[in-house]
Amino acid sequence: MGVCNAAQTPRSFFIQSYFPMKRSNCYILLLCGWLLTSFATAQQNDSIRSRILSMQPSDLEIITKGRSLIVENLKKGDLVAVKEVKDYLAGEMFNPYRVFVPAEYWLLCFWTEDFTELLHEAEDYASGVELRGDIYWGVPERFQGTPMLGMIVQSDRLSEELGRKSAEAYIPLTVSVDNAELNAEEKEFLKLLLYALLFTPDRVDDEKEMEELNAKATAFLDVYPDSRYGNYTRRYIRYRFRPSDWGMGSELFLGYNQFTGGLSNHFTNRVMGGFAFDISYKKFTVSTRINFSGTKTLQEITRRDITWPKDVNGYVIGADLAFHYPVFQSRNVLISPVAGIGGMGIGPSFEQVKDEYPELEEFKELSSFNYLLGLDIKVNAWNREIDLSRYGGGYVGLRYTYYIPNLGERHQLQRGNMHTITLTVGGFGYPKKRDL
Repeated sequence: MGVCNAAQTPRSFFIQSYFPMKRSNCYILLLCGWLLTSFATAQQNDSIRSRILSMQPSDLEIITKGRSLIVENLKKGDLVAVKEVKDYLAGEMFNPYRVFVPAEYWLLCFWTEDFTELLHEAEDYASGVELRGDIYWGVPERFQGTPMLGMIVQSDRLSEELGRKSAEAYIPLTVSVDNAELNAEEKEFLKLLLYALLFTPDRVDDEKEMEELNAKATAFLDVYPDSRYGNYTRRYIRYRFRPSDWGMGSELFLGYNQFTGGLSNHFTNRVMGGFAFDISYKKFTVSTRINFSGTKTLQEITRRDITWPKDVNGYVIGADLAFHYPVFQSRNVLISPVAGIGGMGIGPSFEQVKDEYPELEEFKELSSFNYLLGLDIKVNAWNREIDLSRYGGGYVGLRYTYYIPNLGERHQLQRGNMHTITLTVGGFGYPKKRDL
């Protein structure tokens, strides 16, 4: 036993002394690792920070800060600084329209008296651009801003501040134009351009709102008919409109018909209704009209040995092609005589034939070619935007029509005419066309 115990003592000592020593080393190693990692992270963060601070500013940062600086200098009235920043930004981006929308850049040119540049830009803006949508001219590619610029313009106050300051200083700005070393044509165009940039109404198709600006533009074109700036003036300053040659319309109507002559002895008068479609060329209108009404026989009618008994319901259907030409036109009233041709048909009611008089299925409709004359009145009394004398619009109307059927000698007992009077609700329109 003693040998055995003696043999185990060194091993037991070794085991008990080894593990405590290993645990202490682990703590030390972990602490050293953490310190090294923290130091490396700090060094890395310092490196990233240095790299960020040493980076060149982005286009977004340059444009945003530059535009803000212009606003500050405008408020202070420091036009020298405004010009320096404007020229720097335009040069830095190689295109002023990456930094400013055209109206901003041009107003800044007025402030900094860069009139030669402004005249060149306005002339170039109007060259080689096609009309879009029959009303507005497109924007040349060079003058189109980037999406980034659009975002900046919406978020800063340059346009607002520049427009306000320029409107307040409109007279001094025109004086600076008059004092510039330019010829009379250039001065007049620049003053017209300034007025247009500041005071063009939101709706250029509102003729009343545009009246003053259009008068100024027309006066310039009358004095300088061959001006280099006439193209820009016609396209982007003067907005005159005219109705298109072609127009369209439609209407619904409800009214009453009244037979005369032999027709009045055979058929009752009833309420009638229908619809119409119009096509117009200038002032001349062609109307296709469909009308329908009920009736009832006042006495029996025999045709080809088939009798249509008394007091049996029937229909009266008509279709006509009418021609209108106004004898009076104003903004709210349109009066037109009507003349045309058409066709009329009278027959037994389909429902009653099916249920009560099946033998009438063989009854041949009384049909005829007819002429018509009448008078059509359209009235607008509720919407100031509507102009019945030019572009058209919605209306209520009253129409009287006198139909002259040609039933022929074989229908002598039914010969007669028909009066109709209808209340109409409809509209017509001529699209607006730009008139240069």
